[in-house]
Amino acid sequence: MQIGCSYASPLSNKKASQMKIKLLSCAAAICFAASPIAIAQPDLGPMWDDAVQSAEADAREPVEWDLTRLYPTVEDWDAARLDLLEQIAPVAALSDGFEPSAASIADLYDQTSAIAREGLRISTYAFLDSDTNLRDGEKLARRGQAQSMFAAYGEAVAWINPMIQEVGADQVEAWIAAEPRLEKHAFGLRETLRMKPHTLSAEGEAIMAAASVALGGAQRIYTQLKNSDIPWPTVTLSTGEELRLDAAGYVKGRAAENREDRVKVFNAFFETYQQFESSLGEALGSHVQRQVFNASQRNYDSALEAALADDNIPREVYDTLLSEVNASLPTLHRYFELRARILGIEEFAFHDIYPNLVETDQVFDLEKSAQIAASASEPFGTDYVKSLCLAMSDGWTHAYPSQGKRSGAYMSGSVYDLGPFVLLNHQDTYNSASTFVHEWGHAMHTILANDAQPFETARYSIFIAETAAITKEVLAQEKLLAAAETDAERLFFLGYALEQMRGTYFRQTQFAEFEAAIHAAVENGESLTGARMTEIYTDIFNRYYGVEEGVTIVPEAYNLEWAYIPHFFYDFYVYQYSTSLAAAVFFADKIQAGDEESIALYLEMLEAGGSAHPYDLKVKAGLDMASPAPYRAVEDRMNRIMDEIEAILDRQDRGIAAPARQVAQLSNPCGAGDS
Repeated sequence: MQIGCSYASPLSNKKASQMKIKLLSCAAAICFAASPIAIAQPDLGPMWDDAVQSAEADAREPVEWDLTRLYPTVEDWDAARLDLLEQIAPVAALSDGFEPSAASIADLYDQTSAIAREGLRISTYAFLDSDTNLRDGEKLARRGQAQSMFAAYGEAVAWINPMIQEVGADQVEAWIAAEPRLEKHAFGLRETLRMKPHTLSAEGEAIMAAASVALGGAQRIYTQLKNSDIPWPTVTLSTGEELRLDAAGYVKGRAAENREDRVKVFNAFFETYQQFESSLGEALGSHVQRQVFNASQRNYDSALEAALADDNIPREVYDTLLSEVNASLPTLHRYFELRARILGIEEFAFHDIYPNLVETDQVFDLEKSAQIAASASEPFGTDYVKSLCLAMSDGWTHAYPSQGKRSGAYMSGSVYDLGPFVLLNHQDTYNSASTFVHEWGHAMHTILANDAQPFETARYSIFIAETAAITKEVLAQEKLLAAAETDAERLFFLGYALEQMRGTYFRQTQFAEFEAAIHAAVENGESLTGARMTEIYTDIFNRYYGVEEGVTIVPEAYNLEWAYIPHFFYDFYVYQYSTSLAAAVFFADKIQAGDEESIALYLEMLEAGGSAHPYDLKVKAGLDMASPAPYRAVEDRMNRIMDEIEAILDRQDRGIAAPARQVAQLSNPCGAGDS
C-alpha cells in the first residue's frame, strides 16, 4: 500500500494508500489483480514533483529498513513466491462446476484474501529492495517476477466477479445476512455488484489481466529512461561546484540563491529533456492510449470517468476543483508578485519559483524532523503519539540518498501485519522535514486503519490518504510558526506554507488539467505526440503563471516540464493532492481550534480505512469535496498569509520594530534520543 500510485506494479509509492483492497475487477493501471481481492499497487510518488535521487553516495551513516522482517533471505522470498504460485493455480480450476452459496463464497473469498495478503508481502519485498538500487539487475528481475505473479493471480480469479454479478444483489445480500464470515467481505461484494456495467466476461477479464504487464510497459520505459539512460549534463555554478543535473541535481540547483546559476540549471535541464521530447512523448502517449483503451473496453465514457469510478468519486469533485482553481488564479499571480518583491526581482520568471523566500540556518536532521512530526500529532492524543514515536524509532525507514535509489519519498503499508516502511531521500532541509512529516502521516493512517479494520477493508484511497499526510504538514507548520521568535523565522515558515499551496494545490491542479486534456485529445481521435503534448502543456502553463498578463516569464524550453512529471503515469492521481490540501486546511483549522468532536470524526475517518467510499467518508467527517467551500478556504488562507507577509515587509521598509508576540516552545513528545 504505497501511498500514491507511482509504479505500474503491485507494490509502489504514495499510492500505498491507494492500495485499497477491493472486491472488484481492477480496470485502472494501478491494479494487477482482477478480483475478488484487487490490489492497487502501493504508491511511489514524491510529495509534489520534487523528486530527489542522488548520483553520489551519501556521506552520513546509513539509516536503512530491515527487509529480513519480511523474508530472512532472497531464497526464502523466492520459495514463498513459488509456493504462492502453486496456491494461485487451483483458484482458476474452481470455476469449473463451482456452486455458489453463502458458505462456498465465504470459503472462496477467504482463500483469495489469504493469497492476496501473502502476495503483497512478496511483492513488497521485491519492490522495496529494488527501489534502494534501480540499477541492480537482479533486484529488478525479482520485481518483474512479482508483477508476473500478480498477473497470474488476476487471470486465476477473473471468473469470480462475473459470477457474483450474475447471481445478483438480492442473493448476495441474503448470503451476507446468513454467513458471518462474509461480513469482512461485504463491502467488496457490494463493490463488485456496483461495477457490473464495467466488468467483462470471465474470458474478457482473464485477457485483460494477462495483458496487464505488457500494457504497463510505457511507464517502465519512462522510469528507466529518466532514472538511468538519459545522459544528464553537468553545470559549473558560480561557487565553482560542479552539479550533475539528474533529478537530485536539478532539485538542488533550481533553488540556488544565485539567479544566474538557476538560469543555467533550468536551461541545461530542460534543453536535455527537449532532446528526448519524441521518446518521452511516445511513452506517455502510449500510457494514455492504454487508459483510453481500458475505459472503452469497460464501457466508460472517458478515462477520467473510469478513474473516478474506482473509488466512486463524483465527477463534480474534479470539475469543481478545476473551476475553482481557475477562478482563483489571481491569488496565485499575487503570490508570484510577492515572491518577486521579496527576492528583489523586476522581471519574475519560472526559474525564480524555488529559492527560499527567506533563508534559515536551521538544520532539520532526522531527529529534528521526528520531533516536529510528534509535536504536530499531540492534538490526536497520547496513544497516537506513543504509537508514532515507537514506529519512527524502530527501523522502518530508508532515510538517505544513495546511488541508484528511487527518487522522492513514499510510505509502503502493503503488508498488513508488518511495517509500514518509509522511503526518504533526506537532505536535512526543511523540505525534507516536511516530507518526513508527510510520509509519517501516511504511516500513522495505515497503523490506525490496520488496527481498526480487517485486512479486507484496511486499504484506503489516495483521496483520504493525502488528506491525512497534508493535514499533518499543516499542523506542523502551525507548530513551527508558534515557536518562531523573529520576523525572519516567521517569514521562512509562512513562505513555505505559501509554496506548499502553490505546489500542492495550484500546481497539482495544473497537472490535473493537463492530464484531462491529453486523455480527451486521444478520446477525440487526436494523435498525441511529444510535440502536441508540449503545445497543450504550454497553453495551460502560461495561464497558470500569468504569462500573457506579464506576471511570469516562461522560456520556451521549460514547456517540456510535462516530461519531468512521473505522476502523469498514475492515472488521474494528482487531483487528489489538490483536493487533499483543501481538505487538510479544513480539518487542520478544526483540530487547531481544539474541536474535540471534529478531531474524533477525523480519526474515525482514518480508522475507517477502505470500509466505505472515500467521498462518503469525508462527508461523514463534515466535508463535501464537491462544493466550492473547501477550495475557497485554501484561497482565503493563502491571502491571509500574504497579508501577514506584506505587513512584515511594510514594517521592515519603514523601519518599524516587530510587535511583541507570545512564543511557544516546540515540544518533544518522543523525548530526546527516541527518534
